[in-house]
Amino acid sequence: METDYNADGVAAQYQEAKRQPWRSRVEGYSFRKLIGDVRGKRVVDVACGEGHFTRQLADAGAEGVVGVDLSERMIDLARTQEAAEPRGIEYRVEDARDPGSPEKFDLAVAAWLLVYAEDRDDLARMCRGLASRIAPGGRFVTVLTNPDLYAFEPAADYSQYGFTITLEDEVAEGARILWTIELSGPSLDIENRYLPFAAYEEAFTAAGFVDVRFHAMELAPSPDGEDDREYWSTMLDQPPAILLDCVKAG
Repeated sequence: METDYNADGVAAQYQEAKRQPWRSRVEGYSFRKLIGDVRGKRVVDVACGEGHFTRQLADAGAEGVVGVDLSERMIDLARTQEAAEPRGIEYRVEDARDPGSPEKFDLAVAAWLLVYAEDRDDLARMCRGLASRIAPGGRFVTVLTNPDLYAFEPAADYSQYGFTITLEDEVAEGARILWTIELSGPSLDIENRYLPFAAYEEAFTAAGFVDVRFHAMELAPSPDGEDDREYWSTMLDQPPAILLDCVKAG
């Protein structure tokens, strides 16, 4: 069943899930490194959730920052945090599949958006929606579930990092990928869908993007200087997520 981020407590659970160590040591570090310098750039965070990365981009010097998400409850959480610590971020309830406002951004980011595309047609709608928000020559950067999950032999065990991933018995386009994230209370189930690398390349190309590239996750240096790469070896050798970036053709 598709995750309902408007359901009671789900948005708050997702916010708590962002505090797992791998989110900062691997996901966040890799995402921000690929995004690069945002100073002075107009940025839109699509599928922004409660604004986790949106706030980081504003703090890094982005201008005219906008966060959009389909979930009203996620946007409520984001607006609450903006009210408590104003950064000048505007949050809007929008579907990424729909055309954006007339304004165009230099950079669009989207952590965990494309993973909800049920098939190639749905993915194409998302890519067109993203293209409508980006100025010619602007970039798009995203984090998505790794399509190679179905190729890992044996299947990877991520339980030491606070989550597990359950795959269907056979791989096919649209196959479910279920993330179960352990929290202080009940665990949170998040359903993603499988599409091959080629589907992403084709959808972005058709939407007017060029230089579509996939990138591996990296590990941030240990805060205490210790070498803990062995602990993170499964996360890095059998990565549950990858990065993608591309440029809107000029």
